[in-house]
Amino acid sequence: MNGHPPESAKPKPPRRWRMMGPGLALLVLGGTGLYGLVTLKGADTPSTPPPPADTASQAHKPTSSPQPTAALPRRPGAPAPTPSEAAPATDEARVAKEQREAARVSAREYRAGRFNAFFRKEVFVEELTREGGARIIGLRNELADPTALQQLPAGAQFLETKPEPVLERMAMIDLLFELAPQEPTAREAMTSLALTPIDSALPDSVKKGLVGEKYDLLFRLAQVDRQLAVDTYSKLENPRLKNLLREALVAGLAESGASPDEVQRMTAHL
Repeated sequence: MNGHPPESAKPKPPRRWRMMGPGLALLVLGGTGLYGLVTLKGADTPSTPPPPADTASQAHKPTSSPQPTAALPRRPGAPAPTPSEAAPATDEARVAKEQREAARVSAREYRAGRFNAFFRKEVFVEELTREGGARIIGLRNELADPTALQQLPAGAQFLETKPEPVLERMAMIDLLFELAPQEPTAREAMTSLALTPIDSALPDSVKKGLVGEKYDLLFRLAQVDRQLAVDTYSKLENPRLKNLLREALVAGLAESGASPDEVQRMTAHL
């Protein structure tokens, strides 16, 4: 047991880096500029979280935002306004009414002018042509509406003494005939009117007046466009009306300058 203690039992001297206390470490960090960074980051980090906001008290605080104004109640039973849908329909009705009124005015002027020595039909028709298809549409729509004939007294006769509405409508057909050579729209209007079915519920006097107008339309159309008149006649669906208007087609073709042989050839298949 005597002698020196074993080598492992001797206390080891402490290493030098362990002798460096925190003061020296801070000195080194401060010399390199890192100490300020460490201390700032430590100061920015809160040690304790901030107290939560008092949500209950905030919920009871009055707000200054304005309250929405309640809309006035709509009257019960009143339809919902639809201006976006009503406006186009109103505009179309207004335009159609103006076109028909202009057509009636033109027909009256044309009738009055034919008995005036200073009336120049060519100039009048040329002015109508410059107005475009609006006047033709007005003429077609006015002739397609039999209201003027329905307002005539019951049993009115159209052969000997023609009432004013009948004369006015005849003048409209004359205007379509004058416009047809230069205006395809006028020829289409004449074809459409000739093919429009006649309502069987109308009074007999009105139906007779409409048949007379179709006679005039087909007679005039054959003078402007022979083949179109033949095609229009072939599209008539009422056999009785077709039989009545055959004479108008033949007379119109002859009036256009077609020879009897040409008329026979063009109508042989009908």
